[in-house]
Amino acid sequence: MPTPDELRAQEIERTNSVGHADSIEKILYQLATVAKHPIVYEAKSLRTGRPLKERRYAPPVNAVAVTPSLFRKFTCVPGCTACCQKFTLDYTPKEFIYATKHKEGFEAREVTVNGKTYEMCTNNQNENPICDFLRVEKPTGGLGCDQWPLPPLSCASAPQVQFIQMRPGVTYILKKPFGRAWAMTPTPQCTFEEVDDFEEYDIPGIIEIINRFQNWADHFEIETCLGEVSEFLVSCEEQSRRPTSATFVWAP
Repeated sequence: MPTPDELRAQEIERTNSVGHADSIEKILYQLATVAKHPIVYEAKSLRTGRPLKERRYAPPVNAVAVTPSLFRKFTCVPGCTACCQKFTLDYTPKEFIYATKHKEGFEAREVTVNGKTYEMCTNNQNENPICDFLRVEKPTGGLGCDQWPLPPLSCASAPQVQFIQMRPGVTYILKKPFGRAWAMTPTPQCTFEEVDDFEEYDIPGIIEIINRFQNWADHFEIETCLGEVSEFLVSCEEQSRRPTSATFVWAP
């Protein structure tokens, strides 16, 4: 069997351009779809530190719904490293203390959200051929994340928990494959399967990711409806049920 170092040597260098090279910006954009007020991010260049054009995220949020797809069984198959692209790996200071196994390569940086400055811990993978933490063998085979079981939120949430507005004003929380999977290298192989066994829904895992989004919101003092989302998922777990159609869990 090849060693993790041998598997790493076989990995294809990442050349994809991702939607958000700054994961903080990506997560703020996602939070805006479940937030009760607009979010303004005063971004800086990852290379020079110079201020960039202010980002204002203010999609109308009139309702938030949990979809049945969120309960599909997600499988990260051997050989798939599609989540490990070029972007920043970010933790809140509290996450950084408790979640990270390896703290090398991380630096503190200040970001400005809604006019206030907050500290984050960042490891910038944008200049690396492949992620520094793609170094261990997964239990199912192939390379995996050395920060597992608590990798950065941007890695843990894609593609397992997504917030998407398919029509204006309505945010759907769902689980889906990558949007342009055909164009990504290596080709994503993760699978999503409808299952009847309640034990395979992994509702605790979904709740954990939702709660991590809420922890980020708390860090940036952003008011969201994720508490209502988490309560709905807890009730599903307690009653051993899942919704059969999109279920609205919050409206102003």
